[in-house]
Amino acid sequence: MSGVAGPSLLSLVERALILFGLIVRAAFLYLRTTLHNRGIWKSDPDRLIQHFTDFAVRFVRVATCFRGGLIKMGQMGSLRVDVVPDAVTDELAKLQDRVPAHPYHEIALQIERELGDSVRETFAEFDPEPIAAASLGQVHRARSKSGEVVAVKVLYPGIERSVAVDLAMTHLALRVFNWFSPADLLQIYREIRESLLGEMDYIREGRAAEECERNLRRDPELFRHLRIPTIRWETTTQRVLTMEYIPGVKINDRVSLDAQGVNVDDLVLWASRAFLTMMFRDGFFHCDPHPGNFIVDPEGRVGIIDFGMNKRIEPEILSAIRKNVVASVQKDADLYVESLLEVEIIRPADAPAVHELALMSFEPEYYNLTPQEMANLDFGEYFKRQRVHMKKIKSFQLPDGIVMWSRAISLLIGLASELAPGLRPLDVIGPFVLEFLQGGGPGPNQGRDAGVQKAVGLGTPLATREEEVSCGSSVGRRASR
Repeated sequence: MSGVAGPSLLSLVERALILFGLIVRAAFLYLRTTLHNRGIWKSDPDRLIQHFTDFAVRFVRVATCFRGGLIKMGQMGSLRVDVVPDAVTDELAKLQDRVPAHPYHEIALQIERELGDSVRETFAEFDPEPIAAASLGQVHRARSKSGEVVAVKVLYPGIERSVAVDLAMTHLALRVFNWFSPADLLQIYREIRESLLGEMDYIREGRAAEECERNLRRDPELFRHLRIPTIRWETTTQRVLTMEYIPGVKINDRVSLDAQGVNVDDLVLWASRAFLTMMFRDGFFHCDPHPGNFIVDPEGRVGIIDFGMNKRIEPEILSAIRKNVVASVQKDADLYVESLLEVEIIRPADAPAVHELALMSFEPEYYNLTPQEMANLDFGEYFKRQRVHMKKIKSFQLPDGIVMWSRAISLLIGLASELAPGLRPLDVIGPFVLEFLQGGGPGPNQGRDAGVQKAVGLGTPLATREEEVSCGSSVGRRASR
C-alpha cells in the first residue's frame, strides 16, 4: 500500500523555529510590560499596546499559513482574557478555522490506509471536491455501497506530527511564563492538548455525537426540531469518520432560508435550546456552536454537526456554576465570591477584590441587554474598570471545562447577535437557568443545596421565581467579550 504524504522533517524544523521566535518575542513583551508596571523601565503605554497588537497580527499570520493546531490554539487563547492581554485576544478572535483543501490524492491515500480498500472499492460514489475544509481535516460527500448519501470526514495525512510540534512549543512557552503568572498556565496547556487530541480522534467524535443525540432525545418536543447525523461505523476509524449527510443550508444563509419560508428567530431559539440543554441538563456538550455547524434541512429542522470539540463538566463544577448563576440572578456579591472559593478558582486572600468586581458587574447598565443594546455600550470603559479590579486578583484559575463552557455561551450569544439581534438572552436562557437553579442537571445535591435554595427562593411560587430570573441575570460578566 502506498505511503501517506505528510510534513517533511525540514518543514517541521522550520515550524518549530518560527514558533520559537514568537515565544522569544512574547517573552520580551511580557518582560517590558512587567518592568513598566513595576516602575523600573517606563514605556509609552500606547506603544506597548501596539507592540502586543503587532505580535498578535504576526501570530495570526503564522497560524493561517501553518494551520494544524495553531488555529485551534489561537481560538482558545482568545477566550483567556484572564491571562492574555486584550490587544492579543482581539486579534486572535479573528482566526477562522477554514482553510484551503488538501489535494484529493492525499485524502484518497489516507482513506485507503485507514479502511484497507481504495475509495472506489469502499464507496459507490465519492466527490473529490470537499464540501468543507478546516485546519485538521476536510469533508467529502459520498454514496455508500448501500446507496445512502454520506459525509466522509478525513483527517489530514501526517497532521499529528504538525500538532505535536505545536503542542511541544506551546508547552515550552507556557512553562516559561508560568513562573510569572498568578494563573496556572500549564492548566491551559492541558486543556489545549486534550481538545486538539480529541478533535483528531474521530471514533471519540462519533461517540460524542451519539451521546448528545441520546441525551437530546429525552426532550421529544425539542428533538422534533433537530437532526444529528447518524454515524456509519462500518467505514469509520480514528482518522476517517463516515456519517449521514444532512442536506440543507447554513443557518446564516438568510436568503435561502427566506426563500424556504423559515423563521430564522425560531431556528436560533431551537439551536440555542439544544445547546443549553446539553450544558445545563446533561453536563456533556458540543463546544463549538458557530453558524457553520448548523445546517437547516428542507423540513426546517436544525442539523448539528462537528462534535469533535466536546466537553464533560464534572458534577462539583456544575454545582459551583449553579451557585454562581444564582449569585448573578440575585446580584449577591457574597454568594458570587463563595461560588469561586468553593472550587478554588480564587484563594481566600483575593475574596475582597472579587467582591468589588462582582458589584461592578451587577450594575444595571450591564444587565439583560439585547445584542443591539450591548453594541451601544461603551465597553472600552467597562473593560478598563474591570481590568483595574482584575489586577488585584493574584490567584485566578479556571477549573477544567469552564473555558469550553464560556466558549459555548459566548458563541451562542454571538449567534443570536448575528442572526436574531432582537432576542434578549434571558428569553432563551431563562427557563434553563430556572431548572438548573432548582437542581436540574447532573450536578450534586440536586435541589438540596441550602445556600442555593435560599438564594433563589425555592420556597416561593414558581411564577415568582420566573419573575426573579427574568429581571436579574447578567449577559455574562465577561461573556460580552
